[in-house]
Amino acid sequence: MELYADDISLISEFRTRKQFIDPELKREGWTSKYIKEEVNSVKSNFKDKKIVIFDKNPQHNVDRFIDYLLLDEDYTPLAIIEAKRFSKDAETGRIQARTYAQDIESQINKKIPIFLTNGEKWIFIDEYGMERKVSGVFSQTDLKRRRDLYNNRKDPRTVKINTHIVDRPRSVTIVRKLSEHFSECHRAALIEMATGTGKTRVAMALIDLLIKSNMVRNVLFIADRIALVGQAKDNGFKKYFTEPVADLREGFTTSSRLYVSTVQTLMGGKETRLFEKFSPGFFDLIVFDEAHRSIYDKNNLIYQYFDCIKIGLTATPRERETQSTFDLFGKATAEYSYDEAVRDGVLVPYFAHIISTKVLNEGIKQEDLDKFLKDQLRRQDVDPDTFEPTGSQFDRVFMDNKTNALIIKSFMENCYKSDEGKPAKSIFFCASKNHANKMKEVFGELFPKFASEVQVITSDMYRANDEVKRFKQKSSPRIALSVGMLDTGVDIPEVCNLVFIKPVASPIRFWQMLGRGTRNLEACKHKDWLPSSRKDDFKIFDFVIGGHSNIEFHELERGKGT
Repeated sequence: MELYADDISLISEFRTRKQFIDPELKREGWTSKYIKEEVNSVKSNFKDKKIVIFDKNPQHNVDRFIDYLLLDEDYTPLAIIEAKRFSKDAETGRIQARTYAQDIESQINKKIPIFLTNGEKWIFIDEYGMERKVSGVFSQTDLKRRRDLYNNRKDPRTVKINTHIVDRPRSVTIVRKLSEHFSECHRAALIEMATGTGKTRVAMALIDLLIKSNMVRNVLFIADRIALVGQAKDNGFKKYFTEPVADLREGFTTSSRLYVSTVQTLMGGKETRLFEKFSPGFFDLIVFDEAHRSIYDKNNLIYQYFDCIKIGLTATPRERETQSTFDLFGKATAEYSYDEAVRDGVLVPYFAHIISTKVLNEGIKQEDLDKFLKDQLRRQDVDPDTFEPTGSQFDRVFMDNKTNALIIKSFMENCYKSDEGKPAKSIFFCASKNHANKMKEVFGELFPKFASEVQVITSDMYRANDEVKRFKQKSSPRIALSVGMLDTGVDIPEVCNLVFIKPVASPIRFWQMLGRGTRNLEACKHKDWLPSSRKDDFKIFDFVIGGHSNIEFHELERGKGT
């Protein structure tokens, strides 16, 4: 309903309640017998559950009346709501509400949370006295659960870390640091760990610790890629927890404690977005994987809707992280950089080759090319999917068969190979689906012996994930020609060669792509796919396109670097 200034000033507190607050309570499942209005906080006996309602004859300077008292099913007070008319600031009711809460607490010896509202704005004051804006009132079930958690909370610093989940010294240290962070009642944290250092396992160990501390019970893991959600579900929750996992992609439910979902699923819905079907207080903890990505939730609606502890996971180096990530989660609470992980032997270094040839340079001297490239590379604050060169532009300018042949020959001469002479596991980051298909065709013409080892993996292909699984679990194929699907979220430790055949302007995207090769020998299950059954480093082949080198642009060292 659209309201104008004159309308707002005329809305009384009574109308505010009936028009805005009561429908909100109904939406969250509250029934009338557990909602008591105008409760006398002085004369009610909350301990014996004898509630006195306003009788139109108040005792002046003695009686005090609670606008709304929300009750448990056994009529124990769960929370109070202090309501103001729509035109007033909701926060003006703070002192009154604190007095009412103390009237109740003095009788039942339990903390009572408070909601302040004018029907539009909602403020929540929890049992710790912490105040924050929330998107609405919580359900009865959520208030009961939160009360139980508060009454049984343990200091997370004293809870033992599950070393079955994390055993690397640095991971254990990070979990302990985060336990100290949350023991101070912080409600957000950013974990910055290089790809391959075990972010998901750290997240699972932290979830386990917070559950055992009785700080959280309902947990949601969100990512915007199916592969990342599957990894959290199968290699995270199912591996380390005994409780069933609800995958919200399969349908809405509130019957579990552990949940996974894509951002796209949560943002979907015909009449109501899926996430809005939950009470704002339903989750106690949400983990946002790839916290920097907000493509499908540009306004951070999910983040703002739920009142809970929020943890962001990112592999992006601090100096390349976006300001929006810091705005949501603050500066990184715990960090483990790629350089540190290489020094610890957890990840392997890269060996970078920048390849610039006459054929590539001649093939790109076309009208307006410089302007086109510069325009693409300047867009540093836009989502990487939107500011990298489009496939059709890229194909038209650069990718004829002569150029593709040069790239393939150079790769085959210099790539890491396994002992039987096949290329080790390799990912080509192609410019477009058409480009990937052309590359496969040229591969077959130049090296027919290895034609079956080269497969295109793009999202438009029917059952594309079957090919991803083969690439991950089987010796063949050895070479994946990919557009987007293998940039992130796919853990294939045996990858030894990465080939960049397009400019990547986004530092976030580039470091994710680089992470496909950083896993060490210990992580590899199929050592016979590796050169001499070893993995001491991985190779980056960076083909200079239009004067743009990804290695130089992202300030990596040539040769062997960290």
